[in-house]
Amino acid sequence: MRILCLMLAHLPLQVEIQRNPLLAGEPLALLRPWDQRVIMAALPLRTAGVRPGDSRKSVKQRCPHTRFLLASEAHYQQAHQYLENALRMFSTHIESNEMGKFFIEATVLARTFKSETALAKAVTKHIRSATQLPATASISGDKFTAYCAALQANPACAIPEGKEASFLADLPLTALPDPPPEMLCRLHLFGINTMGELARLPHQAVVNQFGRGIAHFHDLAQGRDTRPLQPYVPPPVVMCNQTLLDPLDEFLAAENSLQQLAEHLAKLLEQKGYQATALALGTTDENDQEHHQGVSLKPPTAEKSRLQRTAIHLLNKLNPQIPISTLQLTAYPLQQWQQNTTQMHFFQQRSIHTTKRLKQALSSLQQRFGNNVIQRASAIESPEPSPVQVSCAPNGNPATLRLHEHSYPIECVHQHWRVQHHWWAQPIQRDYFQVSITDGRVLNLFCESTGTWFIDHAIH
Repeated sequence: MRILCLMLAHLPLQVEIQRNPLLAGEPLALLRPWDQRVIMAALPLRTAGVRPGDSRKSVKQRCPHTRFLLASEAHYQQAHQYLENALRMFSTHIESNEMGKFFIEATVLARTFKSETALAKAVTKHIRSATQLPATASISGDKFTAYCAALQANPACAIPEGKEASFLADLPLTALPDPPPEMLCRLHLFGINTMGELARLPHQAVVNQFGRGIAHFHDLAQGRDTRPLQPYVPPPVVMCNQTLLDPLDEFLAAENSLQQLAEHLAKLLEQKGYQATALALGTTDENDQEHHQGVSLKPPTAEKSRLQRTAIHLLNKLNPQIPISTLQLTAYPLQQWQQNTTQMHFFQQRSIHTTKRLKQALSSLQQRFGNNVIQRASAIESPEPSPVQVSCAPNGNPATLRLHEHSYPIECVHQHWRVQHHWWAQPIQRDYFQVSITDGRVLNLFCESTGTWFIDHAIH
């Protein structure tokens, strides 16, 4: 398979420059609106050591001439969508798990052009004409190599089949997707700093030294990225909007409107049989400025009162100073209600004696500490995801799961959705699969953008 990667590196910065050409060449830093921390910095600042998460104050001390801008996610998402729409001229099956980065299958498409390089040039020419943004493109036999080549393309190139490892050899190990710092430090101690040097190591030696969980970095360095193309699958979300006839300048009035919106959201969740694992509030003021806040919900819920309390909490965090004209509540990513139940088996073998002793123990506790010490049921948070080995079918769906030293064929994939959290706040990109395995269990698996698989939780 041949894969084309279309890239617009640092898309948010490019959008800001497009909106104000005078910013070109300036040491720009985009800040999160709610805490004034860096989410993206221009090359001069990155060279000076500015990293995402740095505070505005610390950047100002190190780089006094920095131009600070508050990030406007709506504009960046709009530009990302323009890029995707323009790319649809060439393919409708598009994978995009990062802002400004797209993959399409190019094997058949390339046959209609003189060469693969000609195809890549045609794509960049069309995208640049449609969006006025400096996109680049490359074609390779796998996604990782195509991505690395697109970052260096000027503006387009193609890596010949079988030459992936040669192209990657001189790139630094930091080009790997989110490499663990400990791994980089240990490799540096051995004098291994490029992907070519890593690729020359025996695979089993890498597994023995660093564990099977990160051995896929060795595969990537050798130009072997087995991840298939996964067109975007939107996660299930429920969204409620309210446009106010007269902008609300009193907090109490906004609070009342928001409570009604949260009540409507709870009804929709109940009708669809879902619970929300996170809630986001978006507002637009009378100056058409957008403001956003979000929070995770643990455990997930569809309860009206809890959604109302959370929505008011988010409104307090926004602390609107200008009258609000629109309100938007979004519940995401969703879980079916029964996925949040966990039954703990304290007594695997029940007997008359066991029941009698249990009743005596409970009675003793109540007498000593009061009736409230015993609760008939309590909510228990789901355990942390655990890594797992998964083999995939050619279409990218999980086919075999290795769990507790046993392999289980996957009988059915019930659902598939992709979760992409806000790119500027600890971005998370995961493909979720709800599957049945041969012993009857239904599991939630998810795959990180790096190709690592985890079990989220089981439905009993």
